[in-house]
Amino acid sequence: MIHLTSQNIKINRPTAVAIGKFDGVHRGHMALLTKLKEVAQAQSLATLVLTFSPHPIAYFKKSPMPLLLDPKEKLELFDSIGFDYYLEYAFDEKFAQTEPEDFLKNVLFEQLQGRALVVAEGYRFGKNGRGTVELAKEVCEGLGIGFSSIGQVVHDGHKISSDNLRKMIEECDFELFSKLCGRDFSISATVTHCNALGRTIGFPTANMLPHPEKLLPPNGVYASMVSLDGNLYKSITSIGFKPTIADKDELSVETHIFDFDDSLYGKEITVVFKHKLRNEQKFASMDELSAQLKKDVEIAKSRLI
Repeated sequence: MIHLTSQNIKINRPTAVAIGKFDGVHRGHMALLTKLKEVAQAQSLATLVLTFSPHPIAYFKKSPMPLLLDPKEKLELFDSIGFDYYLEYAFDEKFAQTEPEDFLKNVLFEQLQGRALVVAEGYRFGKNGRGTVELAKEVCEGLGIGFSSIGQVVHDGHKISSDNLRKMIEECDFELFSKLCGRDFSISATVTHCNALGRTIGFPTANMLPHPEKLLPPNGVYASMVSLDGNLYKSITSIGFKPTIADKDELSVETHIFDFDDSLYGKEITVVFKHKLRNEQKFASMDELSAQLKKDVEIAKSRLI
């Protein structure tokens, strides 16, 4: 897969294009991407996924948008699915002021060599969101671009959308998230050095620094699985400010892997969230913290079957 940005567009063959924010790459997105591959194969076109950086909502609100997938996670996922081109288009003032007709002609048709377009129902684009599915279809027909759209994807009565999936993470409903997304919620990051206090009480932890825009579950302790070098390990993961041992307003994500004592510094791990065990707590002593962690581990083991 060739990774492009709006400052580096080099496309030498006609493409079928799918456009979206694709935060989460959930089952609704996968339906759209499956349609993209079908259209591309039928018309002998290369596949191109067009997404935006930053997230359009982040641009308009002028503040970070909590993402289900950070940029690296999303890129790696698209690469594993298999497309010819992956384009991160800069969502800036110039792009926000682009009329929908100009976008379709100047960007889609000319820059991207788009000869087929696939979008989801309710798709809006262009200045002030004036572009609609109906307008896109009309303009595409005039340019000789094939046009396809798909409807809302629903599972067991639940509409599948990135906004709904964010609510499930905020509510710690990881089981429903997995059903609607098609994958478990996870965080991937490189393990960094920390104060190693966990090791002194028998609970060594891997300290992670997730991408600053990555959506995190609420502060607390979770039963989790860790993916490392192709293997899965049971674990508990803590998100919070470590109130028992620190007075800093510095959020931490730490994972204790059961029956594991190898060094993880500098390695990338993926933590998969399964169940919330409890809220973040401040304990009167390290002994009390250690006793609670032992309980957390036993409860997690009983739930990670």
